[in-house]
Amino acid sequence: MKLCVILPSFLLAASLAGPAFADDPAPCVPEPGGKCLTQAQFEAVKKALAELDAIHKSPVTVTTSDSVAVVSDWDGRTYVNGGATKPLRFKVKIGDTVDRDVDVVLTSTVFYRPKPPDPMFRLRIRAQAGILVPELIRTAGGDKQSFWDCWLSFDFFHLGVVNLAVNAGVRSASVGPGLDLTRNFGITGGYAFVYDGFRSSVFAATYFSFN
Repeated sequence: MKLCVILPSFLLAASLAGPAFADDPAPCVPEPGGKCLTQAQFEAVKKALAELDAIHKSPVTVTTSDSVAVVSDWDGRTYVNGGATKPLRFKVKIGDTVDRDVDVVLTSTVFYRPKPPDPMFRLRIRAQAGILVPELIRTAGGDKQSFWDCWLSFDFFHLGVVNLAVNAGVRSASVGPGLDLTRNFGITGGYAFVYDGFRSSVFAATYFSFN
């Protein structure tokens, strides 16, 4: 048994209450551009039309269990997933008809914001201990002098690892440049004013900073 359907007009033909089959008194004669379908083909067309209508009327739902991961390593390199080698997996669902997994490849661009330079003027508090060099020489020559001192230091200026600080100590006040050997430790030296006798001196010391 065959059904006479003209394909360009199958929407109209599918809506007819009494379609004509090939075993009817009038045989199926397709118009130019048309084609005769069997009843099974007609049912398949109706089913496809119903599915298309459901797709058209149903909302589209996109879900994913993946997330965008940004990884920075010890060399400052940054990695982002979602590229061609590791796409993100999405699920697209439209009604009861379409339920598909989709791989999404993103074009990712990572922008780096450089760290601003440290300001030259700052306030870093240090504890330092060292010697007063002329007093040490006098002690070696038999003149008993106290040659050691400890200071509370205020580092107020720096260029890179080189800094400048003023120091208030037990036996002297001093000022001089310093050199950071690590983040919080360094060496320093410079001019010192000894309280005992109001003498000028030279100091050499190591320091530890608290900030």
